[in-house]
Amino acid sequence: MTSYERVVTALKRGQPDRVPIMTYLNGESSNISDRLRRFVLANTDVFYTRMLYTGFQCTGVEAQPTVTALEDGWNKAVYEPEGGVRFTEIYKIGEKGNYTGYRKHIIGEPADLERLLDLPCVGPAENEHLAAWIDETNIAIGNYRASDAFVRIVLYGPLCFLAGSAAPGDFAIWTVDNKNLLLRCMDAMLERELAYLDYALSRLKFPAVFNIAGAEYAIPPLMSPRSFDEFVLRYDKPLVELIHKHDITVYYHCHGKVRNFIPGFIEMGADGLHPLEPVGNTGDCDLAEVKREYGRDICLVGNVQYDDLARLSGDDLDRVVRETVLAAKDKGGFILAPSCTPYHKSLPEHVEANIIRFVEAGLKHGVYE
Repeated sequence: MTSYERVVTALKRGQPDRVPIMTYLNGESSNISDRLRRFVLANTDVFYTRMLYTGFQCTGVEAQPTVTALEDGWNKAVYEPEGGVRFTEIYKIGEKGNYTGYRKHIIGEPADLERLLDLPCVGPAENEHLAAWIDETNIAIGNYRASDAFVRIVLYGPLCFLAGSAAPGDFAIWTVDNKNLLLRCMDAMLERELAYLDYALSRLKFPAVFNIAGAEYAIPPLMSPRSFDEFVLRYDKPLVELIHKHDITVYYHCHGKVRNFIPGFIEMGADGLHPLEPVGNTGDCDLAEVKREYGRDICLVGNVQYDDLARLSGDDLDRVVRETVLAAKDKGGFILAPSCTPYHKSLPEHVEANIIRFVEAGLKHGVYE
């Protein structure tokens, strides 16, 4: 099987020739050694990521920021998508890892939501940037397929666009105090995103898989459990339905304690769910239990914590991978993957060694008899 065939078979809850292994590393990863790059390309199911082009805050408008360096590594980015309309964020890139801290977010107050609604919107057929994105993505799909890799196309749901551009505490308050305004923004974003997605789906040359994100902003403790239906299911289900209309698989990425929300992802129509973090401080998924209860309805993608790759000894990691694979591989519908993309700017030697051990253990225990 090719990597694409193997992954899609698992996403459709089938049994491929072996458990697919995704490390979220590929030939373009800049933070890994040549040795690890060669190993990953030869032994894992490699994909390259493209983000669906939708312009600034899903308006189709191009808005490249003007960035100014501030003190102590902070940066100020000013977006001016329309004459006289400005959005500003102040951020800092992590010193050791690929993460960002914020002193000011693009959406800092409810008035910014009103300003987003006032921005013009460029339709997909008139958007030269979308056309260029489609052309580039089609070339990439062909090139990567020739090397037994595939393309994963990522799109944010409306909640992800807005919550990801605001301080979590502020956004949680707005869902109560400014709920109608927030839903108006999400309604507008969904309408635009569906138009862009439909236009792109009709012109992309596949194979590719899709990956949607955003629900983790609605997972407690940030929002109440009942918020999932109103802010996630209502908006992301139409995206999944449109992707399926084109006979393409899509899995959902959502960190956090998702155990009680798995039925919602199934109702949404997601083919798979990642990362299903283990029971602990950040997760609540016993993989064997989830497999027994939901394995017929959704592909399980995960669930080895990246921190395990970063901190465990090789022997302990072997044990974790073995237990993970044996808990979920029965009859297919499982993809072995870490909880996130390796976030170190440059992977330490012991992390690279552990990623190799992770893959080798997955290959050893993921064979189907």
